Amino acid sequence: MRSNNKTLNYNYVVYWFLGLLWGTNFLFMKMAVQVIQPAQVALLRIIFGMVPIIAFGLINKSLKLEHLRHSRHFLAMGLLAVVVPYLGFIKGTQLLASGAAGAISGIIPLMTALFAALFLPTDRMNSKKFIGLLLGFIGVAFIAHLDRLFNYSAYDAAYGAGYMLLGSLGYAAAMIYARKFITPLNLSSLALACYQIIAAAIVLSLVVPMRGAEIILQHPQAFLATSVGLGFLGTGLAFVLYYRIIEKLGAVTASSVFYIPPVMALIIGALIANEEIGPAQYAGALMILVGVSLTRNGDTK
Repeated sequence: MRSNNKTLNYNYVVYWFLGLLWGTNFLFMKMAVQVIQPAQVALLRIIFGMVPIIAFGLINKSLKLEHLRHSRHFLAMGLLAVVVPYLGFIKGTQLLASGAAGAISGIIPLMTALFAALFLPTDRMNSKKFIGLLLGFIGVAFIAHLDRLFNYSAYDAAYGAGYMLLGSLGYAAAMIYARKFITPLNLSSLALACYQIIAAAIVLSLVVPMRGAEIILQHPQAFLATSVGLGFLGTGLAFVLYYRIIEKLGAVTASSVFYIPPVMALIIGALIANEEIGPAQYAGALMILVGVSLTRNGDTK
């Protein structure tokens, strides 16, 4: 019995550590885009992040040649779940304080609920979900200070919030696509992660000019933020840990880890980057979290 309790406690340590990892991603993005272009950051993040994911997939023997017949689906997932979110979040973080960007990312489950209501007949919109969505979008407005749109600096905030919403839409669309087209294939989450990150790496390597990106080697902090922080830890190790949480604690508990990064990003931005995070940002983050809670429980009558 004690052994089971220790194992359970260890899994929850992993759970909170994963939330912390994802919460630090926005600070690392901010450091990286001060040296190289957002698209270059995205490609390097994918390249460094795919190493532990593919290694874990090979060790678990999750990758099979017969899966290649589903390549079109892997390409779609690579675009929706990796390329669009990474580009949107990195560009959004370039225009916003890292803590504010992280807080806005908490809207991902709300976007997913909206897309599910629009495209999945079994997931209907109800009053709780609608209120949750409304709270979430009001929270984004609070965080980005959209009440100051006539202030020049607020335009950057508005554009930054827009890019964060675009990234969230990518994740939401990916989840709906996976429900409709990937779930029937009976692939493991680990195998899908390997294939979609490979597809994303191929796509971005074909369209992103890397000329000038070598300058990041002259900035050790930015290089470590991109390669180790965003790539190996924030992408590769983070997904391996997420896969373990799904396996050990269940999908519902695993999905609740998305509550943690927005709060952690605000705290890290304020404490480490000395970002000015006011009451409006904290209120907005709270609105997003309450909105997420309402949409997650919105199916109850």
